[in-house]
Amino acid sequence: MSKNTKVQDILSAGSESDNEEPQVRKTSKLADDSDDDFQSDDEEEQVFQTKKKVISSRFDDDAESDDESEKEDADDKNEESEDDEDVFFGKLDETSAMVSEEKSRSKKLKRLTPEQLAKEQKKIKKTGVCYLSSIPPYMKPVKLRSVLSRFGKLDRVFLKPEDPSAYLKRVKYGGNKKKKYTEGWVEFVNKKDAKLCAQTMNGNILGGKKSSYYHDDVINIKYLSGFKWFDLTQQIAKENEIRQSKLALEVSQQAKLNKTFVNNVEKSKYITKKRKANEAEGKEDKKAAKRTFDQRDVTSTRADADLAFKKAKNSDDLQNILSKVF
Repeated sequence: MSKNTKVQDILSAGSESDNEEPQVRKTSKLADDSDDDFQSDDEEEQVFQTKKKVISSRFDDDAESDDESEKEDADDKNEESEDDEDVFFGKLDETSAMVSEEKSRSKKLKRLTPEQLAKEQKKIKKTGVCYLSSIPPYMKPVKLRSVLSRFGKLDRVFLKPEDPSAYLKRVKYGGNKKKKYTEGWVEFVNKKDAKLCAQTMNGNILGGKKSSYYHDDVINIKYLSGFKWFDLTQQIAKENEIRQSKLALEVSQQAKLNKTFVNNVEKSKYITKKRKANEAEGKEDKKAAKRTFDQRDVTSTRADADLAFKKAKNSDDLQNILSKVF
């Protein structure tokens, strides 16, 4: 009995051990499962954190790009504003320069005192003007000044250039390309020098060195008594005014002609259009209208003319009246 009881105890212990082992296994499995769950949770948390980091980095990049774009826009606006400011200040500089020039001119053109005005008038009265009807070919004003300055101090020189058509024609056929002057005026500071120059140089050769280009050229010069440079400028201004008035008159006449021509064209278009419309409706008369003109009789005073064309003789009553009067 004791042996049997021992065996039963051993078997029961073994069964208990066997029962304990699956429980231990179950607990170990549960522990492992719980560990796996914790690991999976950790992994999910890591993935979520990485996703958060990626999203946050994207947002940061977008924010940085927005900041950069805003900075670029601000820089562009600043550059544009700077350019506008530069343009504005440039215009201000130009206007200030113009104002300063006007001020300098106003300073230069101060009103003369009566004493200064009297001095200027005396100087003007002392001046003398000479007229050159012919100038040596291709002589420039500088050369003419150097030639005439031997007689006295010169003030102003004016030479009239030749006609541009004549210059182009000369150059076209292989002529000299230098400028040519037809006439001119010279102002001397002292009228005595002007008179002396006119007396000695008129109708004579220029002279000087024989090798000079203008040695044998003849100059025609005349002193204009009582003539001042102001009279010359006034005459030129009058000629310019006359030219401008003639040009304005021609332009106005041409404008009137153009206007009448356009009106006639429009009128003819309207008449033709109306005529076509009437023809389409059948209102237009096919026969052309006849026009009659009252014409005077043709007369002639020629001896060999026909009697029908000769002037009719005066009536007897008219002859009687004329005989009584005369």
